[in-house]
Order: sequence, then structure tokens, then C-alpha cells
Amino acid sequence: MSKAPSLTFFGAAGEVTGSCTLLETDRARVLVDFGLFQGSHEQERRSADPPPVDFRSLDAVVCTHAHIDHCGRLGMLPRLGFDRAIWCSEPTAELLPMVLRSSANLQKVRLQEHREGTGPDAVVVDPPPDPAVTSAQRRTEDPPVLYGGGDADRAGRMAIGVPYGAWRDLADGVRMRLHDAGHVIGSASVELEVKHGASRTRILFSGDVGPRGDSYLRERPDAPEADVVVMECTTGARPADAPVADVPVELREIVADCRARDRTAVLPTFSLGRAQVIVHHLARLAREGVMGEMPVYLDSPMAIRAGELCVRHPSLLSDEARAMVSRGHSPFDFDSLHFLWSRRHSLRIAGRQGAGIVLAGSGFCDAGPVLHHLEHHVGHDHGHVVFTGYVLPGSLAEALAEGRARRVRINGQELDVRARVTRLHGLSGHADPSQMESWLLGSGKVPSAVLLNHGDERAREMMSARLASAGCARVERPAPGATWSA
Repeated sequence: MSKAPSLTFFGAAGEVTGSCTLLETDRARVLVDFGLFQGSHEQERRSADPPPVDFRSLDAVVCTHAHIDHCGRLGMLPRLGFDRAIWCSEPTAELLPMVLRSSANLQKVRLQEHREGTGPDAVVVDPPPDPAVTSAQRRTEDPPVLYGGGDADRAGRMAIGVPYGAWRDLADGVRMRLHDAGHVIGSASVELEVKHGASRTRILFSGDVGPRGDSYLRERPDAPEADVVVMECTTGARPADAPVADVPVELREIVADCRARDRTAVLPTFSLGRAQVIVHHLARLAREGVMGEMPVYLDSPMAIRAGELCVRHPSLLSDEARAMVSRGHSPFDFDSLHFLWSRRHSLRIAGRQGAGIVLAGSGFCDAGPVLHHLEHHVGHDHGHVVFTGYVLPGSLAEALAEGRARRVRINGQELDVRARVTRLHGLSGHADPSQMESWLLGSGKVPSAVLLNHGDERAREMMSARLASAGCARVERPAPGATWSA
């Protein structure tokens, strides 16, 4: 008798990074995602320790999208002995070589900076940090280097892009098709049809599911019918009355504030997804004449390339954005937008005065060009810092975003926080709990089992209760390393 398929959760089980799940049958082995663990030094060490998988025996790897917490360890695959295909959507296949090469370069730079004592410095001085937290954040050993540029390039060449909705055979008895997840360009939910004996089981991995509403991306579909759904619940603990910003209105107010008070607004930005959303909204304001000649600087080569990639795939864009592309215009460009391709250009802009907007990575304010922009603007009342997404607990970004930081140290310079600080709550790239429920049940068929991953324990508990109330009889929260059998 044929063995039923099993799933083993090697990451993102009760947490929001390190996505990695192994599907096994008696004839096939497929890995879905291989992402970095992010946050503390302990998480970094976890990334360096591969899961107990015989990578040489894998039939295939599938990547849901090009965010580093889902794809960041793919560069390890050549050293681990995997030499087959990494299946993904067509845009993701274009992004992966860039993302993995950038990650390899960053790992090398971080090791060099640590050994030379020149690493980024971004901490809160007043109020004094918790000594226990400070001690945990202090690095004593070299940061891990998971793979080099050559490994990243080899892994990038393994990527095979397939269109949404097309079936592909991955292994004996396992075939796959991808569905647009609406999270970032190229993001996918992965449907696997698994044969075992005379039976067939449909297993759906949600990946990260985007919100519905005003977006540069086309409207995503609901989940297809499936027997088992491995579902993210990143926003599962979000209360029903959580504040939601009217993003166009709030960005309009930020632009008006910059122009009226000669402020420079610094927006810590994630390169893939968040940057395109913000630039898309600012481009609309520019077309309405709201921006005037006020300069906007996009200080992220990866974000620039991601915008270009969107234009190369107009069928995946919203009706408005697609119509612009058909007329020969980019929905991610306007006259006063300037692209910063190099560190030299970034440093030249960092000390500028007057009205303007700077979008710079990293969104976590733990490294990258955003630090030297903050260094020049956080200590002045002509500065304006705008947070548009998730901030790491215990970080400089969290303390600034919540208004707790009175004095900070950035790159060795201590500064009183005098800049205006704003936080937008309506720019999440993840569907809210109500939208996730609608996505899951949109086909009209209730899955026989829902396995919640990619969410902290509170989020999983609340989403589990919600889905049980909606009629899902079997909702489980797999533990890290646990194996689930159909």
C-alpha cells in the first residue's frame, strides 16, 4: 500500500521567517521554500545550520517568491549537493539571481565590517536600552557566510520560471501549478497534486498572500480547491479595529508638509514590494500636480530593478498600471523621481537641505543607505521619518516608530531625536485575517486540514480560532521540525 504524503516544517512554524517545508512520498521529495531566519544573531546561526535533509536526493525545490525569508538560503543548495531545478514564477526566476547575488555580497561585507570594527551602528541611547537585550544583540563571533557569489550565481541559473496556472511535473507522482498570490511581483501560491496508490491529494502552500484593494498589482484570485492547505497567518493577531491608513491621503499630507516646511522625509523601505507601492502612489500624486518639482530619491538599486521588472510583466499589473504601460509610460516613474545607483550618489544626497523625499533600504534601519540619511535628518526639526511597515522588536526602528527614542546613536554620532516621525499602517503586503479567511474559503470547498505557518504563536492561535468558527474542522499549528501526515 502506497504511503500517504507527509510534510515536515523546518522553518516559519510559529515564527515569520525561515520558510522551509519538505513534502515526502514513497517516490518523491520536494522542498517548498528555503528562506533565511532573520532578526537576532541566534537566528543568523540557525540560517547557517541546514535542516536534516538529504539535498542530493531532492527531486525539486519550489520557491514561492523572492523575499529573503522565503528564498535567502537557496544559494546554499550547490554546496549541499542539490543540482536540479528551482521552480518558481517567471518574474521570480528573473529576480532570484539578483537577490541571491546581493545577499552573498552583503554577507561578505558584514563579515569584513565585523572584523574591522566598522559595522553599522544604530542604537537608542535614551531611554537606556535593557542590558539583557543589549547583551543579546552584541555580536561576539563572526557573522556567518552561507554562500559566496559563485554559489549564488549557480543557484540563480537553476531557477526555471513557469506561467501561473500551467501544470508542471516535478517528480514521480507529483505535479505543480502556481497561482498569483498578489503579495509582490511574481509571488505565488503553490498547488501540488500528489499521487499515492489510487488516491490523489491536493496540497496548497499559500506562500505570502497579498491584500485586496488599491494596488499596482492585479486583483489576486482566491485559493483553488485543495485537500490540505499550508497557510500563512502573519497578520492573524491583528484586531478587527486596527488602524488602517488612507495611504494616498497620508502621503499627500507628507508631501504637503515637506513642501510647506522645507522638510526632507526619509522613508526606510523594503526593496521588493513596499518600494513599488510607495513609488506608485507618489507617481499618481505627481500626475495630479501635487508633487510640483519636489525631488524624490529612490536609493535602492534592487527596488529600481524590481520596478523595471513590473513593467516587463504588464499582465500582472492593475488595470490602471497596465494601461500606462500600453501607452509607453511606467507607473513607477515621474519627472522628479531620481534613481540612486551607487553609494557615492547616495552619500551626496544624504546631506541635502530643503523639501524632498528619500526612499532607502533597509526597512529595518539596521544597515544600508537609510542609516546615513537618518544620520543627517533625525536630529533636525527639518527632518521627517516615515515608517511604512513592520519594525523589528527591540530595534532602533521600533523605538523611533513608537515615539520612545529621545536620543540615538547612528554610525558613532549621538543625536537628539528632533525630526517628525510618522507611521503609516495601511501598507502591509499581507492580507488581513478577514481577507485570509475569504481567500481560503473562496472556492466553496472547506479543506480537510489547514496547517498554519508563517506567523507567531499569538497570530496562529487567533487565526485557528477564526477558521474553526468558519467551519474548518481540522486546523493545526505544526511545531518546528514536526512531521504531519495526510
